[in-house]
Amino acid sequence: MQNSWQYPSIESLQGETVLLLPLDPTRDAVTLYEISHGTPEREVIWKFLPYGPFADSSQMQTWMQEEMTGKPDPIVFTVFDTHTRRQVGSVALMSINAAHGRAEIGHVWFSPEVHKTKVNTESQYLLLKYLFDFLHYRRVEWKCDSLNHASRTAAARMGFLFEGRFRQHMVIRAKNRDTDWFAMTDKEWPRCKANFEAWLRSSGDTSLTELKQFR
Repeated sequence: MQNSWQYPSIESLQGETVLLLPLDPTRDAVTLYEISHGTPEREVIWKFLPYGPFADSSQMQTWMQEEMTGKPDPIVFTVFDTHTRRQVGSVALMSINAAHGRAEIGHVWFSPEVHKTKVNTESQYLLLKYLFDFLHYRRVEWKCDSLNHASRTAAARMGFLFEGRFRQHMVIRAKNRDTDWFAMTDKEWPRCKANFEAWLRSSGDTSLTELKQFR
């Protein structure tokens, strides 16, 4: 077994429906602000995150520059819809431990306009493929508020296995947060990868959850 693994270094990740590029606050702040503010449907994405919503795009840009860029961890990506060439959300690699071949996918949020499309699933697939197939990492984690049903469902649907609940793990917005931990290992990745690829090639008549049950 390796003693250490390469640290992630990604210029871009290209899929059929999405393009992941490193977050650029100057390029991305205005559009990311617009798709995540202004209506209750848009602003609900901030409910389980420790930041946002923001007063305006300038405040969001400042936050991006101070907290989300210029650091080795997290590595934050803006997700572009390849059809519209427009920013539609965010994903990140974080809690990176190259010495043990381990990382987490986090800071995940998307515009409501692309919910229930292939955008979110393919974004996660591209990150997992990079970590497991290119860097040969051993473990990828997914963590969320135990009350965040959508995130818990997404993790299970993609093949992450529930590993437990860390009670009173954090205080977010002056409230207790119990955190649910999920993970996928390199042993599980080939099966999950096959499910991802079958679903991404499909017309959407079969769910990723259904594919997972048959393998």
